[in-house]
Amino acid sequence: MIQSEGSIWDFIVVVTIVFVASLFMGWLSARILDVRRGRLRSLAAGVIGFFGGLALLALQIQGNVEIDFENDSNATLLLVITWLGYALIVALVASLVIDAMLRPRRGRSGFPRPIRALKARIAVTRRLAHIARIARKNGLIGRRLASRSELLSPETARALRLTLEESGGMLVKFGQIASTRDDLLPPVITEELAELRSSVPGLPFATVRSVVEQELGAPLDAIFISFDEQPLAAASIGVTHRAVLRDGRRVIVKVQRPDVEESVAIDGRVLIGGARSLERRSAAAKRVGVLGLARELVAGITEELDFTREAANNAAMRRARAADEGVDLPEIYADMTTRRVLVMDEVAGAPVSDQAAVDACGVPRAELARHLMDSFLSQILADGVYHADPHPGNVMVDSAGTLWFIDFGAVGWIDPVTLEGLQQMALGFTLRDPSVLARAVRRVAGQAGENIDISSLEFDLGVVLTTLQGGGFDPAAISEIIRVLDRHGVGAPPSLTILARAILTLDGTLRALDPDFRMGPAAQERMGEIVAHQELDPRDQLTRELVRALPILRSMPQVGEDLALQARNGRLTLRIDRYSGADGHRVEHWINRILFTAVGVIGLLGSGLVLIAGGLSGNDTVANPLRIIGFVGLFLSAAMMMRVVAQILARRDDDDPF
Repeated sequence: MIQSEGSIWDFIVVVTIVFVASLFMGWLSARILDVRRGRLRSLAAGVIGFFGGLALLALQIQGNVEIDFENDSNATLLLVITWLGYALIVALVASLVIDAMLRPRRGRSGFPRPIRALKARIAVTRRLAHIARIARKNGLIGRRLASRSELLSPETARALRLTLEESGGMLVKFGQIASTRDDLLPPVITEELAELRSSVPGLPFATVRSVVEQELGAPLDAIFISFDEQPLAAASIGVTHRAVLRDGRRVIVKVQRPDVEESVAIDGRVLIGGARSLERRSAAAKRVGVLGLARELVAGITEELDFTREAANNAAMRRARAADEGVDLPEIYADMTTRRVLVMDEVAGAPVSDQAAVDACGVPRAELARHLMDSFLSQILADGVYHADPHPGNVMVDSAGTLWFIDFGAVGWIDPVTLEGLQQMALGFTLRDPSVLARAVRRVAGQAGENIDISSLEFDLGVVLTTLQGGGFDPAAISEIIRVLDRHGVGAPPSLTILARAILTLDGTLRALDPDFRMGPAAQERMGEIVAHQELDPRDQLTRELVRALPILRSMPQVGEDLALQARNGRLTLRIDRYSGADGHRVEHWINRILFTAVGVIGLLGSGLVLIAGGLSGNDTVANPLRIIGFVGLFLSAAMMMRVVAQILARRDDDDPF
């Protein structure tokens, strides 16, 4: 019994020593490599180093029976030091292998969640296999897309639409959004995707009741007098039901589907992974920018999952556009809206795509189109907040001829600097002045536009103004500006690309209202009125600019005095720094890394030469110090080289969804 208890305690002591030594080894290897990782990874590297060091030490002393470790304390100390060196080397190598396989992210620490990660990977793999079977059945995969014409053929577009339709889930929503992206996708694809079914099965009413009561914190009967059990419409994200509040107001209640966030996450990872694979296999897909489109779609859908964002967008637009002629916006009740439930006023109307409803309202089609365009241009040029997805399904018309914007999940926001640039662009189009337009475009382009040659930009924009012949703020004009920026090596800012998409969508809606309506000429006159209304009286404008410059003006006398004093004392110097700010830090970082690597390589070569010299020496008095110096140098040089590799792994861009 005593022997048994002693054995147990011995086992516990051994396990404790191994655990503590492994933790120390893992921590030390992370410090040497200058990376941050989770405790489980550090422990794994330490355990591998602990037992790897023992294995290497055993190989070294195997057959060396001349050393008496029990009676020779120096030999025992040498044994421990040798084991520490071997263990640390193995731990460093193990750390690099683990980091390379598990793709570490700098700044993350703590225990990983392998079970959750495994479940997510299994779910993505199953979903991907399901979609692959459907795509293979429809002929979307299994054939080479060698040319752009094959990628953009009607057969490929139909196969894509059928695959998305049969796959269901959020892929249908992705396809519906992609069908509106005429600015990125060719008509053969957008026209085919437009045929995707707009309706999906609703939710059981018990589920709807449960979600509403859970989110609003009260029984359904305590909030509504009536609540239609049959859905008014059903979509991939949620379903809508008609209801009547306790005070008699008729409302629409939008309820998010359970587990839709998980569905969006899985289908989003599948979509991005599929787009990345398609770009690797097809040069035509890469030219089209399939991966960028996929990422943008996923980001847009993710934002729409929070209904409180939609309520905030609605409130901002209602405050700015309350007095628009012929256009209105239903109110979303913020106090009854959560992330998963939205309550808004019911609009008694039909989408403007319903030709019979448009004709029955009694207002001429040209007037309806003008009201819609005027409101949209005012949103852009006056408010800086606009409906970013004004397709025919998101604009309704009632019996009195009032147009209603609905669905505020996609709203564009324009910062003050960009807003002033857009106003100047509108003025440039109105005056048909390439000089005004060029300076406005540079302002909208932001910091990247500072490097554009203004004379060359004026010439290119002058050609655009001549080509458009009366065009204004329309899709053709915005597209030409984006192309001009691209020719000058400047990518279009996101605010401009989102605006271009919205204007393109609006143009289609205006044509649905009035096939003879032309947005360009009609917008040019209206833009001048909006910009003129925004302009201040010259005296007020001068006052505003003086207020802006007041802090600088107040400091100018002191700055002038300081400069004069330095010049008088001979201490005034002018220094130009080519690598200032982030560029200087980046250059310094890479120079340091190159020097660090060079020192490591030289150290490896020098240590190898010292070891060779020790081996060739026949005198142990000389050979032993050389061996010690060589092994120490070898260890330090190897650690330096592995540190460089670890830093490269840690800085690697990891956007792979798999």
